[in-house]
Amino acid sequence: MYRRSEVHWLAVWALLLWGLSMSSVYGWTTSHELVEGEVSILNEQANSSWVPVAVMIQFEVPTTSSMKIVRVSGGQSFTLGIQEFENAVSVVWIPEAPYSFRKGDALVVMSDEPEGVIQLIRRGE
Repeated sequence: MYRRSEVHWLAVWALLLWGLSMSSVYGWTTSHELVEGEVSILNEQANSSWVPVAVMIQFEVPTTSSMKIVRVSGGQSFTLGIQEFENAVSVVWIPEAPYSFRKGDALVVMSDEPEGVIQLIRRGE
């Protein structure tokens, strides 16, 4: 059995670890309009980088299409994910890894549907 002081310190450590884990979850959200089925979000910050936490696409009416997420860095394009959907008004893509976007890097979202709203949730590094 644990002594009272041990239980106290275990609780303190648990709260500290929980707080640290939650601090990496929070970020900020920006909204962007699809223009002819594409939107590009460029990191123009010289001393800042960010990591996408999630990308959500919303449509006015149920849509059958796909969403492609691309990273453009140093003139090279890398497909990060493709999300296909059927009869949906919103779709979420969550990255499998922490992709870092530094100055000059762009996150490009493409869809067969020409109109919609993209919400990018990201956190700083």
